[in-house]
Amino acid sequence: MAKADMDIEMNGASSSKDTNKLGLTPTGYEREKLNRLLKILDGGFGVDESKRRVRFRDAEKDSPRLLTQRVKTFYVESWPEVKVKLGNTIRPMSGSRHLIGGTPITVETAVSLKHMIFGSWASQVHFFSTEWRKSTIDFYDISGPFSFGLQTLKCGSRGLVLAIQAYLLKSLIFDRQFASIALIRSALQPNDFERRRALISAMCQILWLVGDNRRCCVCLQQVDRCYANDYRCRDDGITEKILLFEFKKYQDLEMFMKRHWTEFQREGNNGCIMFLYSIILSRTPGKIYEDLQMDEDDRQRKLLTDNEACSTAFLNLLMTGMATPYLHNNNQIYSEEAKVLAKPRRGIQSRSTIGFLYFDKTEPQKDRTEVGSMLKTPKLPIWLTSTNGQIGLLFSNKIELVSDWRVENRFSLQYYTGLSAHKPCTLEIETRNGRTIRGQTLLTRRKEDDRIPSLEQGIMTKWYGAAIKWQGCDPFI
Repeated sequence: MAKADMDIEMNGASSSKDTNKLGLTPTGYEREKLNRLLKILDGGFGVDESKRRVRFRDAEKDSPRLLTQRVKTFYVESWPEVKVKLGNTIRPMSGSRHLIGGTPITVETAVSLKHMIFGSWASQVHFFSTEWRKSTIDFYDISGPFSFGLQTLKCGSRGLVLAIQAYLLKSLIFDRQFASIALIRSALQPNDFERRRALISAMCQILWLVGDNRRCCVCLQQVDRCYANDYRCRDDGITEKILLFEFKKYQDLEMFMKRHWTEFQREGNNGCIMFLYSIILSRTPGKIYEDLQMDEDDRQRKLLTDNEACSTAFLNLLMTGMATPYLHNNNQIYSEEAKVLAKPRRGIQSRSTIGFLYFDKTEPQKDRTEVGSMLKTPKLPIWLTSTNGQIGLLFSNKIELVSDWRVENRFSLQYYTGLSAHKPCTLEIETRNGRTIRGQTLLTRRKEDDRIPSLEQGIMTKWYGAAIKWQGCDPFI
């Protein structure tokens, strides 16, 4: 008997070692903690020890059926990470292997998504590029200069990531319950918990905004495909593997994103594409077509350009919740030739939370794109910028910049692109005295304007004639 007991103890010790190797706590340890907790609870209510025991019904028919008083449940805090060996390296296995619930995507929904993104003319032949597939919603190293920043690539997904970055800054700087000067100054050096919470809040705010603050949809990628091969939608390895999760309460959306936000960061899960699909299905393709105000046979009836960059309509959808292709205020009834339009052009209807500044040096001086005051003067001092087709982000931590004209005499803005080669860049802007005296002739003025960096000219579309100094770096855009 002593030898048998020793064998049992040795087997228990080996099993506990194997459990520790997997990263799980030993079962006996969890049972001991639960027993202590149950004793504390039972001490206040006078429950007998014998009534707490759980018995299972025997296979015999004559055995009495005993009702359980309390069932002990053991929770696993974290499952061991599954890894695969590729050559001489060991990498974590990508893909969502543990999704529960959700509605599998249908062929009709997949076709509408492809038409919405690439256009009905090219949905069968055009797929996402390699850069889009590599794009995820992930942070830079917390010990670097951009602990608050999201990583971007030199592709069309940068506009989407920087829009999320704008709402992330909104959560870090301006959505604090108790704001002070010290907290605002330290908002750009968040810890891991703060920036993770801000990212979840930013993604939820965008999805809830495009869903008219009523509903939204979240798309996550699984391993198995959801429908059979169909001639209407060619397989791309992404769209046919999507699960749809719909929410009608913001609290439910926030709770779901807290559990699955890492799905948008894992390599191989196509995080930016999944969030792009989530935005489209939250707004619904029908409403987006109404926002675009185009005919059904129009080739420009899509959210991405031919180069897979974010179109103006898609940027407006992220900033205002409506995918209008125009940047002016309210509705435009007359054309540039002062003629009545057959259909009014619906622009930005209200002051947006995130602003937008635009400049393209290839446009003629007389036909430059004008941005309305609804986007130039947002509710918060955060602006997405489109400079010669490159998307960036300008922001300040002074909320008075958009509410008090006296603060606009002298202030500073930080410029962020999200690229790995980007360095901290601060722009000192002075509007009281402005720039030095310009040339007297038209030719001299044009030469001076050509020497001004494009980003400064984009800033001057809001603060005309402002003097701008680059701090920390040389003008690069």
